[in-house]
Amino acid sequence: MLRLRSSFASVPLALFLAACSHATQAGGDGGLVTPEGRRLVDERAIEQSGARTAWDALQRTVPFFSFRTNSRGRPTRVEHRGRSSIVLRDQPLILVDGIELQDFTALGDMPASDLLDIEVLTGVDATTYYGTNATNGAIRIRTKVGGKS
Repeated sequence: MLRLRSSFASVPLALFLAACSHATQAGGDGGLVTPEGRRLVDERAIEQSGARTAWDALQRTVPFFSFRTNSRGRPTRVEHRGRSSIVLRDQPLILVDGIELQDFTALGDMPASDLLDIEVLTGVDATTYYGTNATNGAIRIRTKVGGKS
């Protein structure tokens, strides 16, 4: 009888550990969704998107954001889809290898082949890491040169 109890005691533990694992699942757009709700677009998904620049890669793989260009096709603005405020900015925080990017035109000059991955954080998650400047979320871009750490 004692053996029977100990074997049943391990079943809830196994279920608990399986639920807590940090596995990712595939998102509908080729990216991965982590248990925390973050979207991770890996190098393979970026390559499969056919993007030539980092800006193209963002447009083709990152959901929930609108990417605006000027009349010459140069990057100008990123906005969260579905306006959250008519007064405040709807722009997410964009970081390349941990450094905040102020000028989006740099993304149009960065080859997509240099990207390691793109991680999209929700507003709540981004605020936890970056404070109130990231209430509209954050897009973290890691490059092959600077993002291996």
